[in-house]
Amino acid sequence: MKVAVIGAGAVGGLIAARLTAAGLPASLVARRRTLDTLRRDGLTVEGPSGRPVTVRPQVTDDTLALGPQDVVVLAVPSPLLTDVLDLLLPLLGPKTRLVPVVGGIPWWYPADESTGGPLAAAPLAAVDPKGLLSDAIPADRIVGAVARVAVERRSPGYLRHLGGLRLALGPVAGGEGARDLAALFGAGGFNALAVPDIRAEVWTALLAPFAFGLLGLATGKTAQEIAHDDALQPTFAAVVEELLGLSAALGHPAAAKVEDVWTMAQHPGRIRPALRADVAAGRRAEIEAVLDAPLELAERAGLSLPAVTGLLTAVRTESQQ
Repeated sequence: MKVAVIGAGAVGGLIAARLTAAGLPASLVARRRTLDTLRRDGLTVEGPSGRPVTVRPQVTDDTLALGPQDVVVLAVPSPLLTDVLDLLLPLLGPKTRLVPVVGGIPWWYPADESTGGPLAAAPLAAVDPKGLLSDAIPADRIVGAVARVAVERRSPGYLRHLGGLRLALGPVAGGEGARDLAALFGAGGFNALAVPDIRAEVWTALLAPFAFGLLGLATGKTAQEIAHDDALQPTFAAVVEELLGLSAALGHPAAAKVEDVWTMAQHPGRIRPALRADVAAGRRAEIEAVLDAPLELAERAGLSLPAVTGLLTAVRTESQQ
């Protein structure tokens, strides 16, 4: 099976490294400094035990030379997806399956044919404003992926894997099942599962970054600080309950409770970096996928989220002062 991974960041690098270490070589697509570093030094992953392992996957920026693949893993932050379309398209053959591993609400979410109505009316403006992704990639070829891994990119060639290897996989629009892909990633050591409802997995994974990210923007606190501030718990609970209600109203209920999300922040590495820190550092934060896209779905469905809206109003008022 020919596999290519686009994106040599934390998650993409971990996937390529583990497949390569298991004797399942995957071509890793990277650019510029990262490409040069990986070619020279290989890719080192420090596991939870602290022992680093270096592998040397095939690394390239020439996807025309690679040609069509059986599987393409797209592990690129949501704001950068359209920037890699030129790399992606040469890898797509008639039977290629695309496995996007992205945070937040992915661009393919409205492609659920069973949803119908306003949700399937148009691409999500928050994450696919010009419809470039929806136009370029047939939905029935996409196998959605939701990763539950804690991994840090210390440098272009060094990753620190803190824990977690769960990878949920499922077709997004009535395409092929995902059992063979679960077996592929399982051979690389992932706890890979073919799930019946990948959108429910998206919502479950979104609860913590959405709630902690929004409260972080509103209060300036980290996820750990929020979780230790009992005064914030009622507001936090209201936000999570609204997101749980939204997922259920859209037919893909998240499988979690408020207390599950609250306790996640007690463990360092379990929550992705705060959106506020990304904004302050000038990084291209995934605000569109984590915050804006859920609100767009709620608006399309005619649902109100008063607690969320109140916090966002406070954040915008503060930013204008």
